[in-house]
Amino acid sequence: MLNVFLSILPIFLLIVFGFLSKLYVKDVAVFWGFSDKFVYYLFFPALLIMDISEADFSGADSFYPVMATIISTLVIALIIFAVKFFVDTSPDLFTSIFQGGVRYNSYVFIALSQSLFGSEGVALSGFFVAYMIILTNILSVLVMNHYGTGSKKSLSGAVLALTKNPLIIGALLGVLMNLLNLHITGAIKQLFQYLANAATPLSLMSVGAGLIVSMHIRKMVSISYATLLKLVAMPLITIALVKYFGATGVPASIAILYSAVPCAGNAYILARQMGGDHEAMASIITWTTLLSVMTVTFILGSVAI
Repeated sequence: MLNVFLSILPIFLLIVFGFLSKLYVKDVAVFWGFSDKFVYYLFFPALLIMDISEADFSGADSFYPVMATIISTLVIALIIFAVKFFVDTSPDLFTSIFQGGVRYNSYVFIALSQSLFGSEGVALSGFFVAYMIILTNILSVLVMNHYGTGSKKSLSGAVLALTKNPLIIGALLGVLMNLLNLHITGAIKQLFQYLANAATPLSLMSVGAGLIVSMHIRKMVSISYATLLKLVAMPLITIALVKYFGATGVPASIAILYSAVPCAGNAYILARQMGGDHEAMASIITWTTLLSVMTVTFILGSVAI
């Protein structure tokens, strides 16, 4: 468990540094606005393309681990809807609970995959990202369209937007190059290495810069409920499914890691755009991020796969 904690600690220290930059550096939000675009459109796609294209997947069976994450996400969604029948929750707060329970932070996920499992972890995390970004975004848009009080989005428009997602494009390009046995070499490989090296620190510090530390005592029960679903219930369900399917090795560990990472920061943006409770959403994102350093350490350090 100590080895897991020491591997995870630098990831969360970078998040802390990003948060401190927001507090002590004047106009730093402008910098993070530009940085996010470079990370999203250039640095992370370069990392995924390079590591997936060079990965050896001959001994990695990721079908059942991916299925475990899909099923666990759907189970959490069903639990959230089932509880709504018994607990009266305002529609806007319900959307934030839903997003908090099912969405994941792809930046933290890929960074932790790299820290814990190296280039193989990055390559495998790319597969999970390609599947789970689609699933979690479709679920979130459907819920926001029904329960949100803001502007609506068409499902076809949401799906079309996902086809333009740079992380999905990067993962698919890496898979295609891997299948065609195409390799990045020479000066181009060095360029991709430079771009990839920038992805992790900048993305994690940006996560920290986006945190909003507030308690919202009036909504603390709902915030705690969503946090427990994301950081405790989903990992436990995924572990049970992984063991049921008999999945082992790094793919199984990546599946468990996926289920244990905090909620996505862009859930806050969706909540603002589509009439969710964005204040509660900000708290859920913040507390799942802060507490995940302990829960991820305990879960990954305790489960032998």
